[in-house]
Amino acid sequence: MLCTECRGAASDLDRCLAAVVFDGPPARIVRAYKDAGERRLAERIAEIMLRAALEAERAAPERYGGMVSAADAVTFVPVTASAYRRRGFDHMESVAGAFAAMSGVSLLDALIKHGSADQRAFSREERLEWSQGAYEVVEPVRGARLVLLDDVITTGATMNAAARALKEAGAERVDGLAFARVWG
Repeated sequence: MLCTECRGAASDLDRCLAAVVFDGPPARIVRAYKDAGERRLAERIAEIMLRAALEAERAAPERYGGMVSAADAVTFVPVTASAYRRRGFDHMESVAGAFAAMSGVSLLDALIKHGSADQRAFSREERLEWSQGAYEVVEPVRGARLVLLDDVITTGATMNAAARALKEAGAERVDGLAFARVWG
């Protein structure tokens, strides 16, 4: 699902896809996973994301062909150090590990995130400003075709900033894949 807000907007992502809309059960799944520590949901989230990406490849090969099947590695948007301390785990690292295992695509823990803000309370403008320079690439990505995973896309600022860092470090292609997209 590509929202009208993102369609045609400047982005360092080559393509972007969300599996579901962030509402109802998907929103409850994300909250239970991230905030209530329901770690068993990582595999289910990864499965839904993988199924959406493979279906997009099949249904719209001209638009999504090779998103997963031609990727060199799966990477993820990491949490801040403070979020890691609060939760005791990096929720997207767990999802990415399950996604990599299910897809047969290598996992690459390529990024670290600087700062400590919880963006959920930020406005669109604050998210865009805060995300600039928030990510550092710590593994070689030169020439790689990557699938960048995140849980929720709200404005796209986080995923775009992570993709920018990966591209600046030499990644050939960065396709974004989220579990859910905030709509409205």
